[in-house]
Amino acid sequence: MKKIILSLTIVFSLSSIALAEPQRIAVLSADVGEIVVALGESKKVVGRDQVDKNPALKNVPVVAMHRSVAAETVMSVKPDLVIGSWSVQPPTVFEQLQKTGVKAVNVMPEESVANFANGIRQIGKLIGKPQQANNLANQWQSAMTPKAKTGKRYILSYDGLYVAGQGTAGDAMIQAAGGINAANVSGLKPLSREGWLAAKADVIIIAEHNLKQIGGLNKFLARPEIAANPAAKHQKVIALSANEFLRYGLNTPKTVQKLQNLAK
Repeated sequence: MKKIILSLTIVFSLSSIALAEPQRIAVLSADVGEIVVALGESKKVVGRDQVDKNPALKNVPVVAMHRSVAAETVMSVKPDLVIGSWSVQPPTVFEQLQKTGVKAVNVMPEESVANFANGIRQIGKLIGKPQQANNLANQWQSAMTPKAKTGKRYILSYDGLYVAGQGTAGDAMIQAAGGINAANVSGLKPLSREGWLAAKADVIIIAEHNLKQIGGLNKFLARPEIAANPAAKHQKVIALSANEFLRYGLNTPKTVQKLQNLAK
């Protein structure tokens, strides 16, 4: 009889654990969305960020623009778990959502290599995939180990004006590639004409969706302060997706490799 009761207790406990796993997930930022997809739970996602273009989530309703999230809109899809990162604004929206009774978690409060890896692990725990998430985080963090220093100087620019300065994801990618961030600013800020001239960048990256806005690469290269950089002279000015070099993602190690290859 005791064995039967023990068996029933175990079955009940396992069932409770299974039921505790979220079935309706809202992802408020693209970085979080791609991790949920990578962990095999895309079918549970019922709401996504407007800028999240992951093919696996293309038919999922948009419930947020991460820069301006309304709790009421998120709750319209009846999630039982809401997750996002440091990019979600206002940050108080997580608290607002929690007051409605839904579990809402900022899994990456800060933008850093360590926070992204820990965010992967936390997402895994929240959605019932802790081991897979831990493996993914370890692989990602290992791939971000800084490579041998090349002495090459980089500028990663959003639009030919704003650049990824010290403390940004772009800065960490440059360091991981063994390079030097030639942008003498902190955060994502405009770089003055004098700053561009002093940069002496060997490699310049610009967000491809802004090429039309700046008149194309040729017009950008014609600017005297850009033309003065070695990158312009050696044809090392290229366009990449902004998501590749201005925020952390699962493919960031591949971007680091691209940056290192450009140093050759």
